[in-house]
Amino acid sequence: MAHQVVRGLLAAALIALAGCDKLPGFSQDAPKQDAASATPTASAPSAAVTPERPAVAPDEVLASVNGVPISKADLIFRIEELKVLVKNIGQAWKPLTTEQLDGLLKELVNAELMSQDAAARGLARSTEAQQRWEMIRRGFFAQQWLEWHRTKLEVGSDDVERYYEQNKLGFREPERRRLRQLTVESESQAKQALARLLGESMDFAALVQQISVSANASNGGMIAEWVMRANEKAFMYGTDADAKTAGVISLDPALEAAVFAIDQVNGFSNYVKGSDNRYHIFQLVERKEARQRPSSEVWDGIKNFLLMQKLQEAMNELKGKAKIEEFPERLTGVDQ
Repeated sequence: MAHQVVRGLLAAALIALAGCDKLPGFSQDAPKQDAASATPTASAPSAAVTPERPAVAPDEVLASVNGVPISKADLIFRIEELKVLVKNIGQAWKPLTTEQLDGLLKELVNAELMSQDAAARGLARSTEAQQRWEMIRRGFFAQQWLEWHRTKLEVGSDDVERYYEQNKLGFREPERRRLRQLTVESESQAKQALARLLGESMDFAALVQQISVSANASNGGMIAEWVMRANEKAFMYGTDADAKTAGVISLDPALEAAVFAIDQVNGFSNYVKGSDNRYHIFQLVERKEARQRPSSEVWDGIKNFLLMQKLQEAMNELKGKAKIEEFPERLTGVDQ
């Protein structure tokens, strides 16, 4: 299985090479005469930062295609890409065999051949090719910019601890409850249901399946999400969509008051009329008490957040020095 995965990834790597050429600075820049003959574009100033093909020491050359070297560094870059692909499909990386390495080298050679032939045929001079290359160039150097700043920017322990102390309330996890819900149409039905639960030791889930009109009656009235107080949910998640993604909901005020008045697991609420004009009874199935998350638990998240803030500051500085013109009214003419 692992051998088949690697073979498939090698093939995918070749397709990727054929589709978008190699990135600047690796080993496949188009011949300079093609670039010189290309029509100048508005991005010409940034094109000057595209690096030349790196010099390769003779003992680092693994192959040569019309005088263009394929180096160990080229092969290592491709292996690193394969490692990411293998990880993304949930497989463990295993070192390639000599046969697999040779196969990967042959694919790099084939890619160089295709690249050279594409340049010789003038394919690099088409407007579409130039646009695609510009997208690759822009994305590549944007990534290089990010990586460079990540190595230069520092977020110290004092910064993280200071942020934690200043925002301690934001790292508090509010109480949340897991509930079963019984819903009936009238107050008389609710009274009867509560009497049966309290006086006859009726199983809550079984009674729900017998008489409840709620959508979750078939599974004993279990509410799939954790229930949190509305104000605490809003503080913690910001939007209902974010909370829902985290598996958390809140109830309307009357129901919330009844739910959080239950004082023990497996206990019941009183019956209460909801905003849907139906009557509800709840059973507390599980409770997670409120707790303060320690700084050690959120340390990495804070550090990454502060790093992103510094990156944003660096971006804002760039924008402050640049002349930027945007024409949002032209977006309506973009084909989709």
